[in-house]
Amino acid sequence: MNLVKKSILPILILIIYSSIAYAASFDVDAVPINNRIIIDEFATFQINIKNNLDKKDEYRIYTLDFPTWDVRTDPIANPITLELEPGEEGSVEVVVDPLKIKDIGTYQVNVNVRSKLTNKFTSVPLKVSILSTESLIQGYVPTVVTGVTLPKKIDPREEITIKISLNNQNIIAYPDLVITLESNLIKETINNVLGPKEDKTLELKVSLDPLTKPQEDNLVVSVFKGDRSIIRPIVRKIEIVEYAGQELSSERKGILLTKSVYNFVSNNNEYDGLIKVETTLLSSIFSSTNPKAKTLKENGKRYFVWEVELENNSMQVTVTKNFLPLFAVILLLIAAVIAYYVLRSPLVIRKEASNIVKSEGGISEMTVVLHIKNRSKDKLKEIEITEFIPALVSIEKEVSIGSLQPTKILRHEKKKNTIVKWSLDHLDASEERVLSYNIKTKLSILGTFSLPTATASFKSKNKVLTSTSNRLSVDN
Repeated sequence: MNLVKKSILPILILIIYSSIAYAASFDVDAVPINNRIIIDEFATFQINIKNNLDKKDEYRIYTLDFPTWDVRTDPIANPITLELEPGEEGSVEVVVDPLKIKDIGTYQVNVNVRSKLTNKFTSVPLKVSILSTESLIQGYVPTVVTGVTLPKKIDPREEITIKISLNNQNIIAYPDLVITLESNLIKETINNVLGPKEDKTLELKVSLDPLTKPQEDNLVVSVFKGDRSIIRPIVRKIEIVEYAGQELSSERKGILLTKSVYNFVSNNNEYDGLIKVETTLLSSIFSSTNPKAKTLKENGKRYFVWEVELENNSMQVTVTKNFLPLFAVILLLIAAVIAYYVLRSPLVIRKEASNIVKSEGGISEMTVVLHIKNRSKDKLKEIEITEFIPALVSIEKEVSIGSLQPTKILRHEKKKNTIVKWSLDHLDASEERVLSYNIKTKLSILGTFSLPTATASFKSKNKVLTSTSNRLSVDN
């Protein structure tokens, strides 16, 4: 028995000391700042807390007296917490709102402070004195739960939709409810009626100047009954975002000329970026731009690009596609082709060499072949072909069997060259004749050997025309 008593005693002592330690883990007290109010005012208190532990701790402040009383911070923080280092002291200012109090008197509001480490709490009584109930409406504290919904990020080009929810907590009507919305950019007033216990949502459309600069703003929503504010103003942070974009403002199209004007606009007059207009390789060659643009290839596409230089939040660029020069070139080519086919000689003479014989490292003998062809659709008559043979070579008077014999072979006494002539009565359409003769060189010719062009005169549609062959060059 004595042994059991001896073992229980230390345990009891440990439990007692633990309870004392937990109870003293933090100190808390409340100091009134303003605790004497009329019915529609708010009392304020300073909650002081000291951390007695050797560890960092977090304290949560709350009340169980809601919805008769509301305890909050300004600005609102939910939950209400305070972090303290070991041995550190801190304070939180709280607002006490009499939600459902209707009589004059002194009231006690219980506020709990709970340690996160120990999960123990201490209850602090806050005494609030209601000095007057003049502000009650038909015996009720005006209570309208209000909510505000709107985009946090706003494009000033788009219409803003603002929704305001109103929930009347009392059985009294508000026939003269006034809702105001105020910020640097928005100033609106809504007059409305709210019935007993009525729950409604008001929707408001607001338009801003499309060139409103990017900025942050606070929208303050207040609800009044007549001239009297019945809610704490609601503040919503909003942001006007930057935008930048271009659009085709005008376009004038012709058959071969198109003028396109693009307008680039941004609500940031200091915008730094590029304007891009898609084009093609052909269009870029036959286009002019104002201001002068550069070309850029990106992801397989070609663009005209300009560096943005805004004036009064806008910049205008012009692209003019002019295919008139290309059309003129095409017309000239077509005209040239037509002229070639119209004006070209109907008689074609092509000169070539064959059976080339070499001796002592040079050309000594060869056969010259003339291809005579009528490439027109008409008969050619009285055709006379003339060939000039340089003095360096001599022509054999005998020609191969099957070839047309020359009608004349003459030697020019001054120039010492030989003139060979053939005569043809006619050539039908698309008919071709072959003339040939053999020449021998007096000395072996080294390097390139050249023969002058052959000429022909003939009649076509009772007109006398001429034609020449190519110049024949033979390399050794």
